[in-house]
Amino acid sequence: MKQIRELAVTICIGAVISSCSLAVSAQSKPNPTVKKSTVRQAVKPAMKDETASQLLELKETMERQQAAMSQMQRQLQQTQDELQKTQGQLNQLQGTAQQADIKAAAAVSENDLQVEKVQAAVSDLKAGFNTATATVAKEEQRVASLENPGSIAYKGVRFTPGGFIEMTEYFRSHATLSDIATPFQSIPLESQVTNGYNTHLTELGMSARGSRITIRADAPAGKTKLTAYYEMDFLGTGPTSNPNQTTSYVPRVRQVWGRAKFSNGWTFTGGQMWNLITLNRKGTDADNSNLWIPSIIEAQYSIGYDWGRFAEARVSKTLSDKVALAVELANPSYLNSGANSAVSGLAANGAGLDGNSLVSSCTLSTATPPVLTCTNTPTYSTNLAPDMIVKLAYDSPRLGHYEVKGLGRLFRDRVVSTATVPGWNNTALGGGIAGGAVIPLAPKKLDFILQGMYGKGVSRYQDAGQYDFVVRATDHNMQTIQSLSALAGLESHPTKRTELDAIFGDEYYARSTYRNGTTVAGYGAPSAINTGCYYETVPTGVNATCTGNNRDLWNGKLYGYYDVYKGPMGTLRYGAEIDYIERGTWSGAGGLAPKGNDTAVYSTMRYMFP
Repeated sequence: MKQIRELAVTICIGAVISSCSLAVSAQSKPNPTVKKSTVRQAVKPAMKDETASQLLELKETMERQQAAMSQMQRQLQQTQDELQKTQGQLNQLQGTAQQADIKAAAAVSENDLQVEKVQAAVSDLKAGFNTATATVAKEEQRVASLENPGSIAYKGVRFTPGGFIEMTEYFRSHATLSDIATPFQSIPLESQVTNGYNTHLTELGMSARGSRITIRADAPAGKTKLTAYYEMDFLGTGPTSNPNQTTSYVPRVRQVWGRAKFSNGWTFTGGQMWNLITLNRKGTDADNSNLWIPSIIEAQYSIGYDWGRFAEARVSKTLSDKVALAVELANPSYLNSGANSAVSGLAANGAGLDGNSLVSSCTLSTATPPVLTCTNTPTYSTNLAPDMIVKLAYDSPRLGHYEVKGLGRLFRDRVVSTATVPGWNNTALGGGIAGGAVIPLAPKKLDFILQGMYGKGVSRYQDAGQYDFVVRATDHNMQTIQSLSALAGLESHPTKRTELDAIFGDEYYARSTYRNGTTVAGYGAPSAINTGCYYETVPTGVNATCTGNNRDLWNGKLYGYYDVYKGPMGTLRYGAEIDYIERGTWSGAGGLAPKGNDTAVYSTMRYMFP
């Protein structure tokens, strides 16, 4: 660039000099109109010499400049030649580089192709290996299932046996003589010793009666799934068996039902099963896996737990993937608090799993030979209509299971005719509402349990099994008892082999009184006699009656299990439980409201069939 600028300057100077030379030349030319003699005279010799000198100097300068320009042109031409040579070399290098890139790309592509071929071959080998492994595992599983089948096939039906064998040890601070099923509604009051209970004696025992045997049958019928289930244990009560809260016949049938489930969402179930009042974990089906049943060692479960197992017919419909509706008709049974001699057709108060007392007293006559006469308390009621239960359930994988329930009941008694007054039948309505939820606080680790029920004449479905109604002595009609039950708890699985739960339950029974002349009678009557509840031996002159109508029952339970072994041979489980129970009664005459409490401790070893 510097040479080019110098060349431009030189060219400009040359142009100026040329212009000057032309001007001088023009001035030096003779004017034809002027005479030579005049010019000669005008031009002096000195000026002539000076002009000639200047012209010579300019000429020499121009020659030097032209020489310099020629030199510059040669240098410029040389630079251009070098540039062209360099450009050619650059083009050659670019061509070489492009060829190298093409060869490199081709080599990379070839390498990639080889890598892809190798990877494909490795993938094929892995797939083949996985397929072979799966085939071997499937074959091993098939052979194992043939050698140790989990179910038995018979004419297209698969039968699956199950159950467990257990040995349970229990201790109570106050004796109830009830094996592993505590009669919550009648634990000893103060110093009560009647009915075989004793506040001043502890109770220790061991029992295997909670062991169970189950069998399930599944049969596909096109798009319809047919299922039958049978479950039994050994907690029957012999001649005092009843169908109040569950059947207690020997051997005791826990469940026996059949079900048809259709692909359009309809399900029909019939037999003895957990009723719809029982809280579900999912949907409305009666399968044990779909129910929330406390994993309690205590066979009577917990105060505040609403449930029942008796004969029923159920229809359910899956309305969507989250909503299900079910309706059932259940075998009824009435639990009344006593009746006068003019009323028949009623069963006496139930005692949950332990049943009613069939024989209340016996006397031996003085005749020869003596005759034994016993007074019987009926264990069955002559029912008018089945109990009706409806449940609406909502399920969400994230939010959990929620349900609302309604219960309707119809009671009846018979007023026996006399010689002067014809008999007649009375009826009364009962019912309630209930709800519950199983909420996952930590999926598969921690669940929050909540349930409750409120109504009149619904005690049969509450765990303590108190009373549904009282019979008024004035008109022999039935007056339902208002009750409320509630339960809350946490169910946790810290590890796959461990379960640790805690629950609290409460049941409240309101006064249900009426006026009989000048006195107030009925359930929880202020005139009730409770003095006998305070004495081990009632003093002379003191009324030994202990009415003890329950007002409030509650308990707290902490229990857990650890699976020592869990595998193809089944599960060996150890468990422990501690309960505290408190019973409060309505105040009677003199304001006496006796209380009672009991502390129970359980331990169990259970072998669960695979």
